[in-house]
Amino acid sequence: MDNVLFKSAIELQSDVLAKTRAKAEAVTKLDSSSFVQLVLFIAGNVNNFDKAGNRRPEINGGTKLAGTFQANLVENHQFTKRQAQTVTSIAFNKKLTGLVIRGLAGRDVPENNQEYVQTVTDILSENELTTVNKLKAFIAAPVDKVARLLEAIAKLDEDELDSFKAGFESMTGEE
Repeated sequence: MDNVLFKSAIELQSDVLAKTRAKAEAVTKLDSSSFVQLVLFIAGNVNNFDKAGNRRPEINGGTKLAGTFQANLVENHQFTKRQAQTVTSIAFNKKLTGLVIRGLAGRDVPENNQEYVQTVTDILSENELTTVNKLKAFIAAPVDKVARLLEAIAKLDEDELDSFKAGFESMTGEE
C-alpha cells in the first residue's frame, strides 16, 4: 500500500490496542475496588449487636438514618449522588443484610476486622455474589419477562412488527 493515510491508520492500531487493553484493566480494577468497598460497608453494617447479643443491621435501608448516611457520603466524602445511592441501597438492603447475618450465625466470630471482612466476602461468594452487578441483581425486584417482551414488541416499527408476527406464527404453527 502506498497510501500514506492508510499506513498511518494501520500504524495507529497498536496504540489503539494498547489503550483498549489499559482501559479494560482499569475498568476491571475499578469494578474490583467498588465490590471491596461495598463488602466493607456491608460488613460494617452487620457488625452490630442488640442487647440480647443478636446480630442486627446498624442502619436499615429506607430510614432517615440511611438518608443521613447517604447525604454524609456526598457532602463530606466526595461520593457522587449515584455512588452514595448505590452504597446505601446495597449495604443497607434488608434481603442482603439478612443473608449475611444468617451466614455469620453459623460461624465463629472473627477476632479482627480483616478476618471478619473475609468471612463476609466468603458468605457473599458462597451465594455467588461476587460483583457489584450481582449484588444489584440480588436485591432487585423480580423481572416480569412477559412484560419486558410486550414492551419490546410495542417498540417495533411496522416492518419489524410484520416480521415478528410472521416469525411468531411460524414458531407456534399457526401459519
